[in-house]
Amino acid sequence: MIETRPIVPGLFKQPVVAHIVTLTPSLADEKMMGEWWGEDCLRRPLNPLPIDRYWNWNSHEISYGDRTLTAEKVAVVTGAGEELAVQGAMMISSEPVASVTGRPCLLLELLFTAPRNRPDLRRDEQQYVVGVGTQLLIWAAWYSCKQGCDGRLRLDGSPDFLTWYEKRGLQRVKLDPIVYEDVTYTPMELSEQAAEKLLVAWDES
Repeated sequence: MIETRPIVPGLFKQPVVAHIVTLTPSLADEKMMGEWWGEDCLRRPLNPLPIDRYWNWNSHEISYGDRTLTAEKVAVVTGAGEELAVQGAMMISSEPVASVTGRPCLLLELLFTAPRNRPDLRRDEQQYVVGVGTQLLIWAAWYSCKQGCDGRLRLDGSPDFLTWYEKRGLQRVKLDPIVYEDVTYTPMELSEQAAEKLLVAWDES
């Protein structure tokens, strides 16, 4: 069961209330795969294609070695009813794996904000809602604590976002890169100390 919590990312520097909720199959179908990539604010054509352009959020699973991990899919939403919009989403394991230090951590995948919130994809090169990815990462650190992992996280960072992750406390680790669909992903981890800094900032917001 995902606990919802209001967050306040910026909307053109103005606050807007959002919540982190369970990403249900219908929510992914209707508000992400059905709407994300067809909005008029996006430039045409999208070239190069974003790596998540054709992802099926409902079929994706987190694999670790030869097994599939139980996981949660969560989304940042704003509005309600017909005005409800998914501003970003991610997937996180609910069972731990070993970090490079040998201590338990949770695996994080598919952390992406909506195309409308990526300035490089917009016709006007302006962001719509900012701070969504950071709020998802903070929630993941909180969930890691709840699962007994002290905020530790592990992920494979996509090449365009390595600096973004590093600014939020993740560090590259000495593991072999992952190559998927001709994209090289870099293993990174969030330590419990870095997670604590994120969570303190969240509590003070």
